[in-house]
Amino acid sequence: MRPPRKTTAPASKERKNQDHHHNNEHDTETTFTPTTDICQQLLDRYNKSSAPQHRHLIATAAATRSLLLSSSLPLTPLSYFAASVATLADSDLTLDADALSALTAFLAIVLPLLPENAIVASKAAEAVVVLVGVAEGRSDAVSNASARAVVKCLGVLLGFCNLEEWNSVKLGFETLLKFSIDRRPKVRKCAQDCVVQVFKSLKLHAVTSEAGKLVLSLFKGCMPFAVEISASGDTDSSKDEILSKPEHLDVVHMLTLLKHILPYLSVKVSLKITSQLHKVMNSHFSALTRHIFGVIKAVFETSKGEVVILVAENIMKSLESYISLGEKNPTDTVLYAATLLRSALDKLQAGEASKWIHNLPLIFGSIAGLLTSEASTAAQASDILKELINSHISGNLLTIDNKSVDDEVLRTMAANAIKSVCVIFENELSSCGGIPNEHILSVMSVLFHKLGEISYLYMKGTILKLGDMMKLACQSKFDTKHLQECIGSAVIAIGPEKILTLVPINPNAEDLTCSNVWLIPLLRDYVVGSSLQFFIEHIVPLAESFQQVSAKAKKSASRKDLQAYARGCWGLLPAFCRHPTDTYQNFGSLVKLLIPSITKDSYMLQNIAIALQELVNQNRSVLGSSVSAGEFAAPPKMSEIEFGSKSYSKKKASRNIKVLVSCSEELLQALVDVFFGSTPEQRAYLKDTIACLASITDSSVTKRIFISLLEKYQLINDLDESGKQVIRTDDLRVQQQGNFTYSEKEAKRGLTVELASSLVEGASEDLISSILSLIKHTLQESNEDCQSEAYNTLSRMLEEHSWFRSSHVNELMDFLLGLKPPINITMLRSRFACFRILLVDTLQGSLDEENSKAFLVLNEVIITIKDSTEEARKAAYDMLIGINSALQESPFATSDGPYQKLVSMIMGYLSGSSPHITSGAVSALSILVHNNAEICLLVPDLVPSVLALLQTKAVEVIKAVLGFVKVLVLCHQAKDLQNILPDIVNEVVRWSSVSRHHFRAKACLILVTVILEILMRRCGSAQVKLVTPEKHLNFVKGILENRHGKASSKESSATDMEPEVLESSPRRMQLKRKREEPSIPSEEDGKVNSRFRKQGMKLVKKAGSHTADRRTEVSAVRLMRTELGGALADPLNENGKGSGDNEMGYVERTLGFRTWILDDRDLRLNSKGFNEYTRICIPIVGSRLKSLCHINLDEIPSSLPELRRGYVVTVILQILMRSCGSAPVKLVTPEKHRNFVKGVLEVNCPFCFRFSRIRYRIQRKRKCEEPSIPSEEDGTVESRFRESGMKLVKMAGIRTADRRTKGQPRGNARNKRNFNGHPTTSGNT
Repeated sequence: MRPPRKTTAPASKERKNQDHHHNNEHDTETTFTPTTDICQQLLDRYNKSSAPQHRHLIATAAATRSLLLSSSLPLTPLSYFAASVATLADSDLTLDADALSALTAFLAIVLPLLPENAIVASKAAEAVVVLVGVAEGRSDAVSNASARAVVKCLGVLLGFCNLEEWNSVKLGFETLLKFSIDRRPKVRKCAQDCVVQVFKSLKLHAVTSEAGKLVLSLFKGCMPFAVEISASGDTDSSKDEILSKPEHLDVVHMLTLLKHILPYLSVKVSLKITSQLHKVMNSHFSALTRHIFGVIKAVFETSKGEVVILVAENIMKSLESYISLGEKNPTDTVLYAATLLRSALDKLQAGEASKWIHNLPLIFGSIAGLLTSEASTAAQASDILKELINSHISGNLLTIDNKSVDDEVLRTMAANAIKSVCVIFENELSSCGGIPNEHILSVMSVLFHKLGEISYLYMKGTILKLGDMMKLACQSKFDTKHLQECIGSAVIAIGPEKILTLVPINPNAEDLTCSNVWLIPLLRDYVVGSSLQFFIEHIVPLAESFQQVSAKAKKSASRKDLQAYARGCWGLLPAFCRHPTDTYQNFGSLVKLLIPSITKDSYMLQNIAIALQELVNQNRSVLGSSVSAGEFAAPPKMSEIEFGSKSYSKKKASRNIKVLVSCSEELLQALVDVFFGSTPEQRAYLKDTIACLASITDSSVTKRIFISLLEKYQLINDLDESGKQVIRTDDLRVQQQGNFTYSEKEAKRGLTVELASSLVEGASEDLISSILSLIKHTLQESNEDCQSEAYNTLSRMLEEHSWFRSSHVNELMDFLLGLKPPINITMLRSRFACFRILLVDTLQGSLDEENSKAFLVLNEVIITIKDSTEEARKAAYDMLIGINSALQESPFATSDGPYQKLVSMIMGYLSGSSPHITSGAVSALSILVHNNAEICLLVPDLVPSVLALLQTKAVEVIKAVLGFVKVLVLCHQAKDLQNILPDIVNEVVRWSSVSRHHFRAKACLILVTVILEILMRRCGSAQVKLVTPEKHLNFVKGILENRHGKASSKESSATDMEPEVLESSPRRMQLKRKREEPSIPSEEDGKVNSRFRKQGMKLVKKAGSHTADRRTEVSAVRLMRTELGGALADPLNENGKGSGDNEMGYVERTLGFRTWILDDRDLRLNSKGFNEYTRICIPIVGSRLKSLCHINLDEIPSSLPELRRGYVVTVILQILMRSCGSAPVKLVTPEKHRNFVKGVLEVNCPFCFRFSRIRYRIQRKRKCEEPSIPSEEDGTVESRFRESGMKLVKMAGIRTADRRTKGQPRGNARNKRNFNGHPTTSGNT
C-alpha cells in the first residue's frame, strides 16, 4: 500500500489545491448577478490573478462568449448554460483535465443564476445524462474540483426535472447517492446536501418511495461490511485496520447520510433500515457504535410515532445491554445510550402506555447503575434520571381520574412499575458501603418530591435506611449535607406526622438518652404544610417529656443536653406555622398555649415572634396585601416549586386572617407588656411581630393599647395640642402617681417611641396624631437615645402614609429645621431620612414657586458634606443619592421638573461667599453626576458654572471642582465629552503651574494629572493635545510620556548629560528654577557678590559649562549618599515620602547648593535597583572626572568643616577608583593634588581608617545577626548605627546580597580585603 501512496501524493495535493480554489469560487459565486454578462464578471474578478485555474476559467468563459456572439445569441445565463452543456456533450472525450475542470466550474457558476422554470424538464434530463456521462466516463480526468462541480450541477438540474416522474429523476438521483459515500470529503458533503435537497423537493409519495428503495438498496449493500465491523470489537489495531479499508469507510459514510435523510423516508423503508441497524448493535463498543447511535437519535427525533413504537422496544433492549457493561464501554457512548433510552421512553409514553409502563423500571434500573461510577459520569446519569422522574413519574399516576392510565390493568401495572423503581433505588442504597454519594441522594430527593404522599407507601424501607445511615453518620461525624437534604425531601413529601411514625423521637427516662434527636433540626428546616393540632398534641408533650427527664438527670452534661432537646422541640413552632392546614380551626388553641410562654419563658420569645410573623405574612401575601420586612417567604432548604405546592387559596387565606384578627388584641397586649422588659436583641424581632399584628388589627384597638401605655408610664401629658408639656418642678424628683424618676421616665418614653414605629402601619389618623405629638415632645425635651427613636418613628410614618406627608409637610419642615442638628450619626441618618421624604414631596409639589424650606434643608446637607467625620459625610451623601433615585423614578422627571429644580437649587450655592459652602455644593453636584451622568444634558449650564470656579483662588474650592471634573470624565463616554472637552482642558490645565512646595496646591496638581490621563484614555491623546493651550502643551506631553514609560537608555545617556526633569513639571517651572538658582560664579567674573559666600557656594575654575560642573558634583554626592545607604533608605521609609527633599537636602548640606528640585517619584524610580541608580550616575561622574579632580581644596568654605577635612572629596575619589580604577584617576589628577589621591589609597589614611572601623563593626554585626541594615521591626537600634549615619529602612524584600554595597568583597576573609584594603575578620562581608 505504501508505494501507491507515494506516487499519488502529488496528484492528491494538486487536486486539493483545485478543490480549495473551487471552494473559494463557491463561496463567492453568490455575488454574481444574472443581469450582467457572466464572462465580464469573471474577467473583472480574476483578470489580475496568475493562478492557472483562474486563467483556464476565464479562457473557458471567453470562448463560450465568442461562440454565443458568433451565433448572435444573447449573453444570458441560459445561453451560457446551453453552450456549456453542448460543449461537454461534443468534446467530453477530447477535453483534458484542466479544460474539463474549468468547463464544469463555469457551468456550476451559471446554473444557480437561472430563473425558475428556465429549463424545460426534458432538456434538464438531457443535461443530467451529459453530466453523468462526464462523471462516470471520464473518471480518470475528473479531479476533486470537477467532481464537486458536476455534483452541484446535478443537484440544481434535478430541480428542473419532472419531480413527479421517477424516470426523470432516477439517473441523477442514483448518481448523487453514489457520490454521497465518495471518499473525497468535499465531494461527499456536497452530494449529501444535494440528496437531502432532492428529498425535500419530492412531493409525490410514489417518487419518494422509489428514492427510498434506492437508499435501502445502497444500505443493504453496506450491511455485510457493517456486520463485519461490529463483530470485530474495540481494539486499537483492529479499528485502524478496519477504517483503512475503503468498503468499511463506505459504511460510515452511509450511516452519516442516513442521519440526514431518515425524516423523508417512508414508514416501510424506515422500519427496514432500523431493523437492519438493530442487527449490528451489540453490547460492546465498535467503530460504528457512535454512528449507529446517531442514526437511532434521528429515528427517535424525526420519524413518525408508528415507526418508533414498532422498533423502540428492540432498540431499548440493545441499549440497556450496552449500558449494563458500564466501564467496559467508553463513557460518552454509555451516556449517549442513556439519553437515547430517555427519548425512546418519551415516545412510548405518548403512543403505547402498556409498553411504556413495562419498560419504565428496566430503563431506571439500567441507568441507576451509573450512579456509582466516577463523579462526572454519575452527575450526568443523575441529570438523566431526574428528567425521567419529572417526565414519567407523578403522585397522580394511580388516581382514577388519570386520563393516561384509565384502565384497571394499567393502574395495577403502573403501581407495580413505581414500586419496582422505588425498590431499585432502595437496592442502590443497600449496595453502598457507607453514606451514598450526592448523586444517588439527589435523584431520590426528586423521587420523593414527585411521588408526594404516596412515598409513604412505596419508600418506607428507603426512609428507614436513610435514618440508619444518618445515625451512623452522626456517630462517625461524616458530612451529612446531602443526606439531610434527601431526608428533608421525605419530610416535605409525607409530612412530619408520618416521618415520626417511621423514625420516632423517644426520650428514655431510665438511661436518660433519646433516639433520633438528629431529626429535630431537619424538621425545623423542612416542615411545611403540617397542622397546628399535631404540634399541640405531639410536639409540645414531647418537649415536656424532655423537661421531665432532664429533671431526673444527675449529670449536668446530660441535663443540659435534654434541656436543649426540649428547647429544640419548642423551636419547631415556626416550622409548623408555615402554611398549616388547620389555622382556622386550631389557632385559638395555640394562642392559649402561647400566651403564658410569652410572659414566662424568655427563650420562647423569638420562636413565637417568628411563628406569628409567618402566619400573618403568608396569608396577607395570598390576599395581595403588602408584606412587611418580616416576611419569611419559604424555608431555607426548600425550593420554590416545593413551597408553592403548599400555598393557600384566597378563600382559605381570608378565613385564616379572620381568626388571626380575633386573637390579635390579646397577643398584642402580651407582646407589648414583654417589650418594655426585653433586651435590645429581643426588641428587634418583637417590633416586627407587633408590626405584623398591628397591620391586621383594628386601629381603635391599637390606639387603646397605645394610650394605655402612655397612661401607665405617665406620658399622657405629652399629647396636648401643641405637642409640648410644661415640665413641672417635681418632674426631676420621684413622681407622686408612680415611682418613676426622671431618668426612668425618659427610658420609658424612649421605649414607647420605639414601639410606636411598629404601630404606624395600618394606624388611623387619630393614632398618627397621637404618635406625632409624642415625637414632637421627645425631640424637644428628651435625651439623644429617645430622639434617635423619635426620628426613626417619624421617618416610618412619612414612608407609610402619603396623606400624612401632604398635610403636614410645611409643619414638619418648620419643626425639624427649628431643632438643632444632632451629632450622633444614627440620629443624623434618621433625621436625613425624614428630610429626604419631605424634600422630595416639596420638590414634586411646588414646581413653580421657590421654597425657602428646601434651601434650608439643602444648606444643612451641604454643611454636613464638609463635616470632619467620615460617617457624617457619608450620611449626607446617602441622602443625596436617595433624593436622586426618588426624583428619577418619579413621573415628573422631565427637563423642567423637580429633578432640574434640585440641581438648580444646589447650583445656587456656587455663588456663595464662603469657600466652605461653595466646595460643599460642588461635592454635592459630584454625587449627583456620579449617580446620574445624564444630569449634564438635563442641566446644560451645570458644567460651565462649575468650571468657572477654577478661576477663583480658594484651594478648597479648586480641589472640589477638580474632583467634580474627575467624576465627570469618569462617568461619560468619549462621544459625550467631545462638546465640553475644550472647556475642561482649558480650565483644568491652568492649575498645572502651581507650586509643589504647598501641600494643598500639590494635591490639585495630582488631580489635574489624573484628569488629563483619564481624558487621554477616553478621547485619545491627540484630541487632548489639540485643545490644549500652547503654554501648557509641554505639561500634557510630559503626562503622555509618563503613561508610555520613560525614554530609552540611549536617550537618557545623551552627550549633553542633562538631568532628567520631572515629566509632570511645566516648562514655566523649569524656567523659574533657572532664574532662581544662579550658576556658580567663576574667578573671571571679578568681584563676587557676598550673597554667594553667605549661601556657602564654592568658587571653581571655569572649566566648560558651570551647570555641567555643578550637576556633576551633585551626581557624585548623590552617588556617595547611595553608597552610604541613605538614598536607598529614604524611598523605603514611608513609601518614599519626602525622599526628594531628603536627597537634595543632603546635597545642599554637603556642597552648599542644590541644582534642581527632586520629586519623590525621582527617587522611587531610581531606588528600585541600586545597580540602575549607579549605572546612571557613574557615566556622568566619569565624563567629568578631570574637572572634578581640579577642585581647589583651599577654597572650600570654612562653614563646611567636613569639606575642609576632605570628607566629600575622599568619598568621591573612592567611588571613582572602584568604578573606573585607580590608575585612570591618578592619571588625570593634577600634580599638586596627587599626594592627596595617593593618601586615599594608603592604609594609614585617617579618614579611610575611620570608615574602615565603621565597616568592621557592621561586618561583625552581620556575622551575629541578619539583616545587616537594621529594620524598624528590630525595635531598638544600637546607638553606634545612629552615629554612623545608618538609616532605618523597612524590610521590603531586600535580600542580603542586595543590601551589600556595590564593590564590597565577599567570600573567605583570609583571601579578601575590605573597601580600604584592610584584611577582613569576618567571612560574611
